[in-house]
Amino acid sequence: MYTFAGFLIDLDNAERKSCSCSTLESTLPDQSKDDLLTQLTNLTKGDLKQVLHSVDYIQGIVFGVCACPEIPMPEQWLVWSFDQRGQLASTEQADKIADLLMGLLQHQLIEMREQTRLFPQHYELPELEDKESINSPTSEWLRGLLSAHQRLESIWQGCWEQVQQKAPDNLAKHQKDLKHCLLMFSTFADLPMAIEQAQRVGNDKLLDNLPKIFHSIPDALKTYVALSGELAQYLPEQFETFVQHK
Repeated sequence: MYTFAGFLIDLDNAERKSCSCSTLESTLPDQSKDDLLTQLTNLTKGDLKQVLHSVDYIQGIVFGVCACPEIPMPEQWLVWSFDQRGQLASTEQADKIADLLMGLLQHQLIEMREQTRLFPQHYELPELEDKESINSPTSEWLRGLLSAHQRLESIWQGCWEQVQQKAPDNLAKHQKDLKHCLLMFSTFADLPMAIEQAQRVGNDKLLDNLPKIFHSIPDALKTYVALSGELAQYLPEQFETFVQHK
């Protein structure tokens, strides 16, 4: 059996050269995004059901990685897709997962560059009265995104420090924009908790406006990606990033 450490070693040997190139975004993926998602879905619902997170959660992770001001190396983020309850049966499984996730990364980068489909079109507002809505595709995707953001917090923090030094007048607005985005993502990542907190403080306005707020998620994602591009400009000595920020 192959543990997560073995998976890391395999990626370090097999994937580093192909993934450290700045041409990754411009290289067209070998397979369509739908084909990649179908294969990943089969894995998450089949032999690797106890090993991988859900497809929606994984897609959220990929989005969070792509939207980071400095995209981490694959050996850092690929393992975030694992639920850490099982093991891989072979190096072939590790290679397969790596190929699928890197393909999804390429598609996501292209979509960000072209500003298309930042938020999956089939996602819907979770049922407000359903305690299990936390497991809805929408909530799973947003939790994956927030998980990636949290793990990459040190990069975002480094950007804030650079902005403070180089453009302090922009700091407050950038931080306000990010706080707004993360608050919106968090609300729908765990809607039952958000509703409970709103009811506790008598925030009926939030409850009434949840459907309207939900439909503004695509705009919040655009703000989040644009902010990442702005912050990336302040990073010192950037070395071969995967995204060309405008």
